[in-house]
Amino acid sequence: MNKGVLLSFLFIITASLIPAQEGGTFWDGIFRNASFGRPFWADMHSTMIRVETAQATNSPDYDWEGTGDDYRFFAFANLGVDIPLWSGNFAGGKYGFSLSLPFALDIWWDRYEWITSPVINTSYRFAAFDAGFIHRLDSPLTLGRGFSFYNWALKLSLLKHESTHIGDELTIVRRDRGMPITRVDVLTNFFEFIFIINDPDNVPRLNHGFKLGFLFNYNFRDGWYTILESEADPAYVRSSRLPFEFFAQYQFQSALFSRGLQVVMSAEYRLRERYRYAYDGTNMGAINKPNPVSCFNIMFGIRYDNQSSGYFSKVGLALRYYYGINPYGQFRSMPEYRQLGIMAIFE
Repeated sequence: MNKGVLLSFLFIITASLIPAQEGGTFWDGIFRNASFGRPFWADMHSTMIRVETAQATNSPDYDWEGTGDDYRFFAFANLGVDIPLWSGNFAGGKYGFSLSLPFALDIWWDRYEWITSPVINTSYRFAAFDAGFIHRLDSPLTLGRGFSFYNWALKLSLLKHESTHIGDELTIVRRDRGMPITRVDVLTNFFEFIFIINDPDNVPRLNHGFKLGFLFNYNFRDGWYTILESEADPAYVRSSRLPFEFFAQYQFQSALFSRGLQVVMSAEYRLRERYRYAYDGTNMGAINKPNPVSCFNIMFGIRYDNQSSGYFSKVGLALRYYYGINPYGQFRSMPEYRQLGIMAIFE
C-alpha cells in the first residue's frame, strides 16, 4: 500500500511540471474526462453502470427456497464510475495521458423471490489510481476492408483492491442448514496492466478494438481469499495457488446511423483460477489442484451516442451470454455457470 501511495504522489508531482495540452497548463487538465481508456461492454469488472435481468444457473449454494431448478431468473447491477483526476493531450493530439480513480460495485440479488428479494452477493473494486496513455497515428493505417489502425494505448494500475460479501439472509440460511462453508472472505490487492489496439477514443466511427490484460495478485500468503474457522470447515478449503489472471477482449462498433445509433458487439475471454473450496459443500473436485478455467462473456446490442465527451453520454441495450466459472464473489468455486440476460448500459 505504501509503495502505491508513493508512486501516485510522484506521478502527480511529475505531471504538474508539464502542460496538460499545447498552449495550456497542467491545471487545465484537472478533473477532465479522458476520451480513451474506457471499458468495453463485455468487461466483467466494469466502471460503467449496467442493470440486467437474466436466467442463470441455480445452485444449492444460494437456492434457499429449495426449488432444485437447474436455472432461475435473477437480477444484477454494476454501479461503476471512473472519477477523472487529470487528462491532457500533447503534440497536436498525437499523445494523451490520463489519471483517474475507478470504483465499481456489483450486486446480485434474487429479485424474483417473492418474499424479500434477498441479496446474494455484493462486490466492490477500487484503485489507488489508473494511469493511461494513448498514441494516435498521424493518419489511419488501412489493413483490410473495413479495418483501420487508429491508435494504441496502455492502462496501468499499480494497486487495485477487491472485496466481496454474500448477503446477510444467505449467510443465516447457510449457517442454519449447517453447510460446511458459511462464508469465504474474498479480499485481495492486485496489479493490472492493459494493452489496447484501436481504443474507440470517444470517436463515433466504425472501429475494431482489442485489449489484452494481466492481473497479478500481491497477496502471496493468503491468495485471492481467506476463511475463518468459525465460518468454514478447513477440510473443505485449500489456498489458491495461481496469483494471476489473463483476459483478452474484442469490441466492434459500427458507424453512426439514424441520428446517433450504433451496433455494438463485445466479447471477453478470461483465464482465471477456479477457487479451491468445495462447491455446495459436497463437490471436492475443485480443491485438490490449481484449476485454470476459460470464461467467456459475449454481448450484442445497440447504443445511442449523443456525442458528448462526458460520462453517461451513451446508452445501450444488449443481450448477454456468459459461460465459465461463476464470476461473483465466493461462488467462484462453481464450474460451468451459465447466464443469459438482457442488459441496459449507461456509459
